[in-house]
This record gives sequence, structure tokens and C-alpha cells, in this order.
Amino acid sequence: MKTATRPDDLAVLGNLLQAGLQSKLSETIPVQVRCLLKDETLAILVQHPPDVVLNPQQTFGFLEQTILAEHSSVAPQVQMYLRVAGIKQGYASHSFTVQAAENVAAAPGIPTPPPATGSPAGATKPSENSQMPDASELPHPWDQPIEGDNLPPHEPPEVASTTVSPKSKRGMIPLFVAGAGFAGLIFFTTLYFLTRPCVVGACQVMEEAQALSQKSTAILQKPQSGKEVLEAQQQLTQAIQMLESIPPWSSQHGRAQELIKAYKTQAERVNTMVTALKTAARAANKSGNPPHPPSQWVEVQSMWREAISQLEQLPTNSNLTPLAQEKIQVYKSNLAQTNQRLVKERQAQVYLQAAKEAALIAEARQGVAQSLEHWQLVYSSWQTAMIRLKQIPQGTMAYQEAQQLKAQYLPKMATARDRKTTEQIAANAYNQGLRLAQQAKASQLNNQWSGALTNWRNALNFINQVSSNTYYYGKAQSLVGSYTTALKQTQAQLQLAVKLQQARRDLSQTCYSKTKACLYTIDTNIIRVRLTPAYLQMVRQTAFTAQNSGDSKAQTGVVNHILTLGEALEAISDNARIPLEVYAPDGNLIQAHTPGT
Repeated sequence: MKTATRPDDLAVLGNLLQAGLQSKLSETIPVQVRCLLKDETLAILVQHPPDVVLNPQQTFGFLEQTILAEHSSVAPQVQMYLRVAGIKQGYASHSFTVQAAENVAAAPGIPTPPPATGSPAGATKPSENSQMPDASELPHPWDQPIEGDNLPPHEPPEVASTTVSPKSKRGMIPLFVAGAGFAGLIFFTTLYFLTRPCVVGACQVMEEAQALSQKSTAILQKPQSGKEVLEAQQQLTQAIQMLESIPPWSSQHGRAQELIKAYKTQAERVNTMVTALKTAARAANKSGNPPHPPSQWVEVQSMWREAISQLEQLPTNSNLTPLAQEKIQVYKSNLAQTNQRLVKERQAQVYLQAAKEAALIAEARQGVAQSLEHWQLVYSSWQTAMIRLKQIPQGTMAYQEAQQLKAQYLPKMATARDRKTTEQIAANAYNQGLRLAQQAKASQLNNQWSGALTNWRNALNFINQVSSNTYYYGKAQSLVGSYTTALKQTQAQLQLAVKLQQARRDLSQTCYSKTKACLYTIDTNIIRVRLTPAYLQMVRQTAFTAQNSGDSKAQTGVVNHILTLGEALEAISDNARIPLEVYAPDGNLIQAHTPGT
């Protein structure tokens, strides 16, 4: 059945749908909607530029809801298409059935029948029997509408006739009823188009945009700070946004596009500097409140370099160049400080790691240390760890951890130092004992019993000084017994030597008093005394003279003298506890004496 609908009504419907879809999407995404009517089927064609991507399901859904809610009386069947401007074939289609109002009234509660075409709600790809419209015959979205656009081949386009056939009379009633709705929509649509900026009257938006641009230009002539550049950028951006709000149907649209192009060219340089300023701000913010780990300083370093590189991209003839050069110098200084910070942090980390490794070695050595040499290595390792920790400067991430490690390492190093000292003392005592024992033995070989006794006593004293919790204690204890025995033997030998020495003195005094009466030899086994021939001759001569003279007293004196010599020799033998043998000058044994008899 044909429905009598004027072409201008379809144009209005297209404009309404286009305005609604335009507001649904964005004013910056231009679309064109065309409506055609043929054999009670309303064809809606939506065309957009190649650089725009529409969601078919959402687009078709919005148009279907709008038709069902406000324009359901136009046609019982609706077919919609999406295509890209300049491409002949459409890329998506959707159809649905509009339930007549009289059918709904006649059968309340009956659900709406499914679409006649059997297509599900949403976008569908065209089939061989449902070809997309020929894009070559549809106008560009920014062109004026062209009448007579083609529909798919199986539904040739046709501008609806104004002739009302008998079968279409019943369909005219809802159209007449919808006329008032169309008029209202036309009014609001017209109102929307007329209230856009610079459509009616003076273009105040353009004047304001130009004023903002002039302020921005004035600031950018010789900006004194980054804050002024940011202010100029905001003014320029605001001016561009205001110009972009001028719609294509405004008489000022062309001029607005020219200004937008000029402003954007100017904005590119400003944006470059603003980007550099923001990059520098991020670098300053990220470097604040140090210390930071090396990874963060690397990020800050990269930001400063990026900011410098961005500023160096500005043309040398730009008004921003003086400020940019000033900022470059500041940023390079900040970069140098960042580099120093990074080197400092990395070196601090190296020292910290070296300290930890030295501590691990010290703990491992300390676990098995026994001798002095072992404890010297332990202490040396702790010293190395502490030296590395002291090399970590303040203001680094590693410094605080270094202080904590110092508190942990100091007691352990003190323990190692004390143990090393104890072992050193023990080693010294042990080695001194060994040395004195060697000297004592040497003295014994030379019969220097007094010196040997002193050395044995000192050696035993040093050996006993070795602490029980040291490595040398066991070794020292193994020497105590032998040194004690040697000391006692030496004491006995010394006593014997003293007796021998005394015996020698007594023998010398006895034998060599006035006349060399005798000669003697002495050792630990026997004292041998030989009377001298002179002494014997003197005694004989004295006795002979006394006898010839009849001097009994002289004779008695000679006898007493001989007896006295014998008693003296026996006393010497008793004191020394060494047997005595007395010989005549010719070697004959005169007397023998054993001590204690």
C-alpha cells in the first residue's frame, strides 16, 4: 500500500533524525541522514566521512527507538543503511517492522510481531538479496541534499507520490495526526540550528576567540616565566575551542576554519614548550624529597633530557627561544645534579653490597675460626665491612640501611676483636714458653743450671698463662708435664752444681792454703785428691827434724796437720755427698771415704 507523504516531510524527517544522531554522537562527527519512501517501506540512509568509525548496532538502535517513539506512523516497514562517503556500497543494514496503532488497540496485550525481514535488532551484513545502496549516487555529507537517491536494487528509489489511492486512505489518518508532531519537531530543529554560534546576528564567539588569541600573542611576545606560557596556551586553546563551536551552516564557518588553522600552527610551538615545562615539572616532582633509588634517578635523568630536547626543537627565531634557552640552562644544571645523584646512589649501592659480602665472609669465617690466624681474618673481614659502610655518604638510599647494618656489625666485630686479642695473648704466651724452654735446654747443655732453672720456671709460667678458651690451650697443656719435670730435674742439677762448686771452693782452700798440698778433680761421682810431692817432702822433713831434735810438740803438730787435712777432705766429701779418694804423689791410694760413713 502506498502512503501519501510529501518529499519535504521526508526531508524534515531526515533533518530531525540527523540532528538527533548528531547530538547523540558529537558535533565534531559530521553525519548525513536521508529518508526515502517506497511501497510502505521507509528507507533511511546514514552516511559519514571515511575517518569516522560508527558503531552500527548503537546507531541503528538509536534511530529505531526514535522512529518507534516519535515517527511510528510514517511507514509500517523501515530499512536502514550505513555507508562511508565516497564508497558506492554500504557496509551495514538493519530493518524492523512498525506495528500499526490500530492493530495495537484492537489486540491489547499481544506482543509486537518480529521484524518482517527476520533480521535481528542491530547491524547485519548485506546479503545477495539485500544489496546496499549505490554510494556513487548519494551526496557527500557536507553537500546539499540531492533528490532521487537510489535504494537497493530490489527496492528502487522513488519520491513518494502525492496521489492518494483507495487502499491508502486508511494510512493517511495517522499521517495527519502526526502532522502536528512533525511541526513541533520542525520548530525545535529549526530552533536548534538557529541557536548555534554565529548563525544569527553578530559573531560574538569569533570576536572573543580573536581577543583571547591577541592576549595569548601579547604574552608570547616576551614571556618571562613558564606560568605565562601556560596561561597563553590556555587562552589559545580556549580560542580554538570557541571557533570550533561555529557550525558548518554559519556564514562565519569559513573564516573560523582559517583562524583555527592559524591558531593551531601557533599552538604547536607553544604546546612544544608547555610539554617541555610539564616534563620538567614531573622531573622536579619525582626528584623531590630525596634520597631515591637509582632506578628513580634514571627516570628523572630521562625526563630532564627529554625536556631539554623538546626545548631545543623550538625554532631559533621563535619568541619563546630566550625563555627556552634560560630553561635549558636550568634543566642542564638539574640534569648534572641528577647525574651526580645517580652516580652517588650507584656508588653507595656498590659500597653497601661490598659491606654485605664482607659481612657474609666474616660470619662464615667466624663460624669455623680457631687459631689466631683465623680470627685475624675474621676481624679483618669485619673491618672491611665497616669501612665500606663508612664510605656510604649521607643523603643516599643506602645510608639509612648502612646505619642499621653498622649497629648489627659492631658487636660482632667487637667479639672478633676481643677473641683475636685473646688468641694473640695466648699465642704470645705459648710461643714465649717454647722459646724459653729452648733456652733452658741450651743452658743445660752448657751446665748453666742456674740459667736453665730460670728459663724453665719462666717457660712454665708462660705456658700456664694460655687461656682455656683459646686455640693454644690444648697445646700448652700438653707441655706442662714435661716442663714441670724438666724444672725439677734442673733444680736437682742446680743443687748438685752448687755443692760441687762449694766443694771446689773448699778443696781449693784446703789444698792451696799456704803450701800447695794437693791437687784435685771433682765430678758428680767422685772427688780425687793427689798429694803433691813438695807437700809430702815438707811433711817428711818437718817430722824428721822434730824427731832428730826430740821435739815432741813439733812431731805432734805434723801428725795433727796430716789428720786435719784428712778430716777436711772427708768433710768436703760429706757436704758434697760425693765419695773421696786420696792418693800419694806416686798414685797409690792413701785414703778412701764414702759420705755418711
